[in-house]
Amino acid sequence: MTTIVDFDDLKSVLDLEKTSFDDYPDLELIADRVHADLESYVGRKLNTVGRKTESGFILDGAKKIDLTNLPVTEILSVEIDGNLLTSSNYKVGPYGIILLGAYDDNYTVTTKGGFKTIPDQVYNAELTQIVYEYQNINNLAVKTFSNDAGSTTTPGFVILTHVMEMLQPYLHVKQVGF
Repeated sequence: MTTIVDFDDLKSVLDLEKTSFDDYPDLELIADRVHADLESYVGRKLNTVGRKTESGFILDGAKKIDLTNLPVTEILSVEIDGNLLTSSNYKVGPYGIILLGAYDDNYTVTTKGGFKTIPDQVYNAELTQIVYEYQNINNLAVKTFSNDAGSTTTPGFVILTHVMEMLQPYLHVKQVGF
């Protein structure tokens, strides 16, 4: 279970009768998928403080390593090409670490990071998206409806505009192209 949304909140909003996600496997699946979709959209983790190891490759002497476990609260280790760096080789930046030397190789960074408490906007964004998708579970493919008054199209699997607006302050810099 990866969602940050409490089942009791979903139970209240959706007027559910049973007592846990186990009683609603479709809801649990949707909640976990929505959480992953929103993390992908913002380019960062949306959980409370936890440990995470991230790895990748530094190209062309890049001076930074973007991380997703934000905000970083502690760097546990930074390893480049199998060599452990010390804190004198980097500093913590707003979106990861800034290297104080030039490197061109693979890296592994282990951090503690994340929200101390989940911001209300993030929580409500995830709650809203889960509720929308659960209520529309049979209509999530794009559909066009027509009658004498005209036609309308319902979106398929999309993040709602309102949800994207709520998450805007939490976008990782790499998601906005800087």
